Amino acid sequence: KELGGRIASHCLGLTMASEAGKGDARGDSLQVVEGDRMKYVNVDMSNPAGIERAKELGVGGWNEVDLVSSSYLYDGAGIFDPDHKGYMIAMFRHPIERAVSLFYNLRSNKAYAEQMVTLSTVEQYSRSSLVENNWMTRFLSNSLSGELTPEHEAIAKEVLRTKCIIGLLQEKAESMRRLEMLFDLKAEKSQRRYDCQEKLWYWDWPGKNRHEPVSEGSEAWNRLYEQNSFDIRLYEYARELFKAQGKLFQTGITEE
Repeated sequence: KELGGRIASHCLGLTMASEAGKGDARGDSLQVVEGDRMKYVNVDMSNPAGIERAKELGVGGWNEVDLVSSSYLYDGAGIFDPDHKGYMIAMFRHPIERAVSLFYNLRSNKAYAEQMVTLSTVEQYSRSSLVENNWMTRFLSNSLSGELTPEHEAIAKEVLRTKCIIGLLQEKAESMRRLEMLFDLKAEKSQRRYDCQEKLWYWDWPGKNRHEPVSEGSEAWNRLYEQNSFDIRLYEYARELFKAQGKLFQTGITEE
């Protein structure tokens, strides 16, 4: 979410409704605010109350908004209606790579300093209560706690199949080409935009950290696999959808 949003706003110049508007989320009308090399709307999509306000103001049908970004998928979807629909866009990374990266991010996050003091290795982290547990499946099936079942997996896959434009971190160039086509941006190419995308995609993306990869078959890998088995199957399904969706971007996306 953060990487895609940063590229959309900073590099492609799209106007976003996201948590960026948190400090300006006031008033009884929608406005576009410009700052920090981006344009955003004066709404806060980072919590249910902010999303409800955005819905009341009609952000889902406002033509000035290009992209909505929120961690609350089901609440966020409520801002749209049959006359104002949207595509869901998601960038996918292998769940174990994602989990390892999160470990190193938590180690450098002061808010988690006390909890991470005894977790000096990925293996220790994989045994702790902080480790991710099938985050993608939970997010897409709206089941943030409790035991997951095959039904949750089926719901998550159906959301991807019917609602989502898939991007893959391993297929950065093709994912960006599809995003440009989706927003009809091919005519606006510039060196500045190219440099911006190159920087965020390849060497300065949000949350990037340098670390050794976890070897497949190691204790840490196996434990992370156990914690994310639903997400790993979902990731493989997303890869299949990414391949199938290539046909949509040969001539563009059309309404059914």
